[in-house]
Amino acid sequence: MRIVKAIIGTLMSVSLTACEVQDQQTAQTTLTPREVYEQRERKDVLIIDVRTPAEFEAERIKEAQNKPLDQVQQWVKELPKDKKIIFVCRSGNRSGQAQRIAQQAGYNNTYNMQGGMLAWRREGLPIVSGE
Repeated sequence: MRIVKAIIGTLMSVSLTACEVQDQQTAQTTLTPREVYEQRERKDVLIIDVRTPAEFEAERIKEAQNKPLDQVQQWVKELPKDKKIIFVCRSGNRSGQAQRIAQQAGYNNTYNMQGGMLAWRREGLPIVSGE
């Protein structure tokens, strides 16, 4: 009976640790628009907007580069490993996809901006439009 209790205790401990690790990973892979705004000019940060060129031209974060999601296989392996890479889109969906693809390609330095440009605008953060 003691052995069974010990095994159950160990399994519960491992299970809780796995949940904590997953929560930490989730917390580490998303940034709020305000956090992106505060980090946007740092030399070790790269902001990639994965929307279409037309969406990007209409409005964008000044420091962002446009790399459309539909071309991700062409540019994902060219991302720098020595920079924090923040993906942005309209709502956070496409940028989340880009982040997962980058992680699968071996990049552990990637982040998704929560809520995308919709949230950025709601925060009243500066936007550049046109060329």
